[in-house]
Amino acid sequence: MKGKADLLLHPVRMRIVQQLLLNKSLTIAQLVEILGDVPQATLYRHINLLLEANLIEVIETKKVKGTEERKFSVKIDNLQIPESEIETTSREDHIRHFSVFHSNLLQLATSYLADTSPEQYKKEGFSYAYTPLHLSDEEFHELTQSIQQAIEKVIHNQLTPARTTRIFASMFIPQKSPKE
Repeated sequence: MKGKADLLLHPVRMRIVQQLLLNKSLTIAQLVEILGDVPQATLYRHINLLLEANLIEVIETKKVKGTEERKFSVKIDNLQIPESEIETTSREDHIRHFSVFHSNLLQLATSYLADTSPEQYKKEGFSYAYTPLHLSDEEFHELTQSIQQAIEKVIHNQLTPARTTRIFASMFIPQKSPKE
């Protein structure tokens, strides 16, 4: 493995981390059931890589039918990819990472759309948009800070019957200004 981005932006490991973030903690058996298409042996291999990298942890262990069952949870504070790694990652690797990220978003949206009628989209908060913003560096910094502050206010909310889980994905893609 090259770095944290390679660990996290892998199709199977990204799905494991997402499920642990959604469900707070899960066993291997629960992950096998939720993910559906990932063989148990493959899941163990990826779980061990995430454990070794200190991105997830075992939060509970108990004996079940003579076997030790472990419950895993994400170490949220360890998920951030360091700026130094982002700056030293090759263009090709960034493209590969973005492709995994985009494929995962496509899978999540496709699953939602396949199981939900269009009449529910607005009520449930499903949307997507392409919005060019013309911002100075200072305005951009203020915008990203305000988004981060808004997310920090709600990121630790627990799932309740009154709350719906909604995935917020973001990206900013700077565009070259046209020659004047």
